[in-house]
Amino acid sequence: MSYTVEITKDNLIPIPDTLCAELGISVGDILVCVTDKERSEISMKKHSDQTLTDEQLSAEGNLTRVVSIEAAE
Repeated sequence: MSYTVEITKDNLIPIPDTLCAELGISVGDILVCVTDKERSEISMKKHSDQTLTDEQLSAEGNLTRVVSIEAAE
């Protein structure tokens, strides 16, 4: 399964609600992000530990939390 979205100028990756529902992703979920520089791609999957704090997320470097676009703006 593959989807194409564009990263915004604020480095946000907008994922439509319908796609989130299809993928089983919710606001607050923690995702592991892996880049493929040869293909300009980022793959994401749910992290095994959904209880990490924001500080722990930052320390890992390749993790992100799903946020509402409206809340981020």
